[in-house]
Amino acid sequence: MPSEPSISPQSRSMSQSQAASQPGGSFAALPQASPFKWPAEDHGFVDPPAADERALTAERRLLCMIVRQLTEELLRATGLENTEDPGRRATSHVRQVAMYVCHVAYSMPMGEVAEAFGRDRSTVGHACRMVEDRRDDRAYDTFVAIVERMASAVHLLAGRRI
Repeated sequence: MPSEPSISPQSRSMSQSQAASQPGGSFAALPQASPFKWPAEDHGFVDPPAADERALTAERRLLCMIVRQLTEELLRATGLENTEDPGRRATSHVRQVAMYVCHVAYSMPMGEVAEAFGRDRSTVGHACRMVEDRRDDRAYDTFVAIVERMASAVHLLAGRRI
């Protein structure tokens, strides 16, 4: 076993007393670290943002709002929604379908859909699960399929990839 270098108790006590006598206590004798500065030149090593992290464009936000409006109007036209008392439940149902359609028809990441609707990504995941579970009902599945086709048509009318 290697032996540690021996330090006499006198030298240890002297160094501690000398450090303690310095202004600022025992840490004053330590050199001050200079802050790290990044080099000014650009080396081109910047990674592109991942698909889930890209910024939501105004066009994609507008597409989501159009899908929401289409869903609401179709729900009224089919008579599936109570038009006399549009409460929180009906509003959230419309939003859930619109979120699902934006995620599926436009292949938008859930984070982007969440940002467009002003919600959390987990809320979009919940909405997608709820819509998928309800699609076992034939009438509901038909309704969602119509909204998906109309959303695809709106996307085609935009004329470019958004």
